[in-house]
Amino acid sequence: MNMYYIKRFILRKLFKIMRKTPLDMPMVKYWKKADSVLAKVTKGKDGSLVMFMEGEDYEFPGFPRSHLLYGPLSKLKHEIKNQLFNDNWWKLEDGKSHKEVINDFKGTLPNIFAIMETLKYDMIPPEKMPRGVRELWRAMTILEQRHNSRIIQQLKEVLTFILSEDDAYRMRVQWIVQIFNPSAWWFKLFFRNPIKDFGIALRELENAEVVSDMKEKIRLLRRILLLILEDKKINQLFNELCREMDWSKLKLSEADKYHFRAKYFKVDMDKFEY
Repeated sequence: MNMYYIKRFILRKLFKIMRKTPLDMPMVKYWKKADSVLAKVTKGKDGSLVMFMEGEDYEFPGFPRSHLLYGPLSKLKHEIKNQLFNDNWWKLEDGKSHKEVINDFKGTLPNIFAIMETLKYDMIPPEKMPRGVRELWRAMTILEQRHNSRIIQQLKEVLTFILSEDDAYRMRVQWIVQIFNPSAWWFKLFFRNPIKDFGIALRELENAEVVSDMKEKIRLLRRILLLILEDKKINQLFNELCREMDWSKLKLSEADKYHFRAKYFKVDMDKFEY
């Protein structure tokens, strides 16, 4: 059994005894009184960009830039969703074999990389990325150099750009680390299968979503990602990444949770049944 479920069982019992509810958890509060708040962008202790928001208890990790979030980045995410996920979902529904869909997925990647090429000058330096994104950059750089792979480099740029600029995506990725953590002692002790636990984490991510549209997106993501992991080479690289990453650096910090709780998401599903 994944240790997340044992921990969740204990925490839920404990928080029930203490008569705690999700409303008791600390969260960003400016939205209760105003649509916006004054903020100062600066460097955090680790060199990453953070925002100090007036009246808030925690800094906001990262600095989402609206002109990117609602402009070029939105187009990039739209094309990824349509070309890599929606199109391949329908190919599966139409009866295409797994091998054919995997090859189509690979063949579509250059389209996404071409869009990313136009956005490279908008990327912030890796040392200014949020801690978890910086760790992903580091681990993927090692894989890129080990395999002398231009594709890994391009994929690294796409993933870290999206996760640096879109905190909603980043925090969801960070959230699953409590379930999918190849660095954890229990993961190694019980010889957990990374692919199996990744699937479990994506299923729990769907359960943690509040909005039905987001639940559908996670189901789409889960089906296609688990499909392409059937490819021998992709599976090998995924397992290498799992071993190379320090997953503890990707976990949600208290500051992350503080701001994440303002979104339509069950951040504390390990503590409450909602």
